[in-house]
Amino acid sequence: MGEEKFIGYFRLAEACRAPGCPVCRCVADESRGYLDALLYEQVTDLDTRRAIRASWGFCNWHTWMLLEIASSLFGAAIIYEDLVTLALRRTEGLGRRGARRWLDALTGRRRAPRVLERYRRRAICPACTSAAESETRHLGTLVTFGDDGDLQAAYARSDGVCLPHLLAAVAGHDGSPQAATLVERTREKWKRLGQDIASFVSKHDYRNREPYTEAERASYARAFEMLAGAKSVFGNDVHRVRE
Repeated sequence: MGEEKFIGYFRLAEACRAPGCPVCRCVADESRGYLDALLYEQVTDLDTRRAIRASWGFCNWHTWMLLEIASSLFGAAIIYEDLVTLALRRTEGLGRRGARRWLDALTGRRRAPRVLERYRRRAICPACTSAAESETRHLGTLVTFGDDGDLQAAYARSDGVCLPHLLAAVAGHDGSPQAATLVERTREKWKRLGQDIASFVSKHDYRNREPYTEAERASYARAFEMLAGAKSVFGNDVHRVRE
């Protein structure tokens, strides 16, 4: 193939050695790298601080990921000291209804506190923006180098990508023969997973005396990741339901 291999190619190949979706693993690993670099090098950078303020801090996933970067916790403390102060200032008077009740009566409609609207319109978590870029790169690598022997062998040893990432790969490379090949190879892995989890279920019959295999014991957790992606990589719909 004519494409030049780059560091993302080798990271993806390495991620194929570990259990679970290799793209999820790359996105999570690069998120840690992004946060580590930010806390070590950019804590005092004005543009970085503005971006974090605009998003009211990092999302839940990336906030708790900060605890995994022990060497940079002082930098996190500096950032969150500022964010706590900002939250106190923005929510000042939030529970008071006097003037707003008068205005509501005058206009005939109830207005939500300005801070609520401001929070709903907050900027996207900057670490999520970086993670989205990482995800796009790795999906592109997986499709573009689909016929590459080394990556093909690495992917054959992996659990395959999760459903959300397979759909994203196809959406981003619609009509590509490499994308079609990725679908075919991934579905074969899912079929084997389906067999493992079906066997795990059937062996719960009280008449069964055959022991579970390691693949069967791990099958339901593998199915979780296959359908939903790795823990925390994809968001949930709890809050979207109320929008």
